[in-house]
Amino acid sequence: MSDKPSYEELEQQIKRLEKTVSRTRRAEAVNKTLFHIASALNTSETLQDLYRSIHRHLSSLMDMTNFFIAVYYKDKNAIQYVFRRDQDADLSPKWIHNFSENPSLTGDVILNKKPLLLDEAELRDLAAKGRVLGSLPKNWLGVPLMIQGDVLGVMAVKSYTNPIKYNQDHVELLGFVSETIAVAIEKKRAGNELLHARKKLTRSQKLEAIGTLAGGIAHDFNNTLSITLGNINLAQMIAASDPVKEYLADAEQSILQAKELASKFVVFSKGGGIRIKSHIDTHGFLNETLEPLKDGHAIRYILDISDLPPVMEADKGQLQEALKNIVINGAEAMDKEEPVRVEARGHPEKQGMIMISVTDRGRGISEKNIEKVFDPYFSTKPMGKNKGTGLGLSIAWAIVKNHQGTIRIESSPGQGTRVDMILPVFQKEGPRTKAAASVKKEKIPVQRATTRKPLVLFMDDDIMILEITGKILERLGYEPVLARTGEEAIDKYRASLIEGKIIGKVILDLEVKHGMGGVETMEKLLSLNPGIKGIVASGYSNDPTMDNFSYFGFSSALSKPFSIETLRKALQDL
Repeated sequence: MSDKPSYEELEQQIKRLEKTVSRTRRAEAVNKTLFHIASALNTSETLQDLYRSIHRHLSSLMDMTNFFIAVYYKDKNAIQYVFRRDQDADLSPKWIHNFSENPSLTGDVILNKKPLLLDEAELRDLAAKGRVLGSLPKNWLGVPLMIQGDVLGVMAVKSYTNPIKYNQDHVELLGFVSETIAVAIEKKRAGNELLHARKKLTRSQKLEAIGTLAGGIAHDFNNTLSITLGNINLAQMIAASDPVKEYLADAEQSILQAKELASKFVVFSKGGGIRIKSHIDTHGFLNETLEPLKDGHAIRYILDISDLPPVMEADKGQLQEALKNIVINGAEAMDKEEPVRVEARGHPEKQGMIMISVTDRGRGISEKNIEKVFDPYFSTKPMGKNKGTGLGLSIAWAIVKNHQGTIRIESSPGQGTRVDMILPVFQKEGPRTKAAASVKKEKIPVQRATTRKPLVLFMDDDIMILEITGKILERLGYEPVLARTGEEAIDKYRASLIEGKIIGKVILDLEVKHGMGGVETMEKLLSLNPGIKGIVASGYSNDPTMDNFSYFGFSSALSKPFSIETLRKALQDL
């Protein structure tokens, strides 16, 4: 009797061998894929690069023509579809909010924490119940991405043509690689969040440094303008011919325009720049900001207001500037061919905050540039007549920050951009300086005397400003008493009192480089004469003292440079 195996036995052995070889090759392919995905964690610059790498390497194991990755945000009760490749143009939404109340196949995988394989009949039944988003596939497979029992998200594949494209083998395959993919995504997200936080901190530090520089330059620039404007005003007083007067008036106007330009840089200054904090009508503020853009900039817009508090506390002018810059940016990204969408509402998650969102369907911003858009002088606009200065979003960022708010941006190349301004309804009060009104009166013996001209004490540490303003005060009919520091001002005021000369009006420079500044000087002057009237003057137009001058004992404030007419009116008002 022969021991040789029969033909049937040989055929079965060959089939077993083929299965063994196939499983070995498949295991090798899976291990190779896992290795590539793990390596992609270090080689991918962005999350999108990692998602593309996952899709590419999984495609070597199975058909991934229609594939997506969704991330689950437990704290937001939301799902975000972060990566999609789909033959059908009718894609499901990018976000599903309140997903536990808005059923979907992706949500089912998350809630059940296990794979879901559906055939054509099952999909038709679920579609009738509204659980299938987008076009109806014939075959669908979703696998949870889990880390230590918690669901990070879902990856899924589907077929629109083959009802048996995916089976239990594919379930096992995706289930086997899912943990490695979940870990890679989570690590990349954590790394990106850390990198984003560092970039945000760096940008904030950079803008604060720019702000310090800009504030200092604006102060010195305004002092220089004050000297120029003072000389122009003096020349105007003695000019004889009308043409000369016209030339000087044009020069004066140019100086005041330069002052307005300098004020834009002050927005970046540390500590703020909120000039006039008041209660504003939110609906009116939005309409008053957007309506002029129709005629002035040929910009169309759609305004959607919902659940917005009627009143908020802000610097209306600055907030209008911020919103206007963002809307113009969005309109220009679409070459003004489509309307910009502006949505204003109460923040869905943060109590006491509002959110103003500006959305365009323009060219979008690449991921490598998204963090640079708030940098001064950075612009993605093409060269030409619409080339941007790169200051619009920078100023908007500074204004929102100065209002104790945040600004965020989402954009994709070719799909448009959305900018959110998140602002508190009411501002939190910062630390306040001791009020000048609390000082005790200092008694000094006074001799009675009279002067033909009213005395005005003027203090400024710039000798040229001091001399020019002294001449202007004389021309305005006053007798100037000049001082370069607060100490000198107090000494001269005491000396005048002893001589019986009453100085009823003072103009004090807020900042003095080598001596006592305006606030401390005013405090001491009020102790000598509680009835004295003071004006605070500064090239730092954003200083809180300029807005709240009365709290510090002053009766008015003047931003340098100021014209002779502005000075005349300020003194008359006292």
